[in-house]
Amino acid sequence: MVPQTVGGKKIFKCTKCGYEIEASHDAVQSYATTSRISAETKVKTSKVSESSSKISRSLEEIEQEKEEFYEIFLDLAGEEGEEKESSEE
Repeated sequence: MVPQTVGGKKIFKCTKCGYEIEASHDAVQSYATTSRISAETKVKTSKVSESSSKISRSLEEIEQEKEEFYEIFLDLAGEEGEEKESSEE
């Protein structure tokens, strides 16, 4: 007997002869089916997460990095400007 829903009612139906009986809610809940799945069809999923130590950088560290990058930018921009001036002359 296999549980099915027909016309909004839960029933048990025989797969061989087609005999049907009305099933109670508790009987349907206790009925469990199992099926075997081959290893090839299984899909494994992975979750990658970043460690919290990298995420929790302080605002001071971020500001310090910004200042360092800005200084490097100014140095590079200044060198580029000097090269353009010398090539124009």
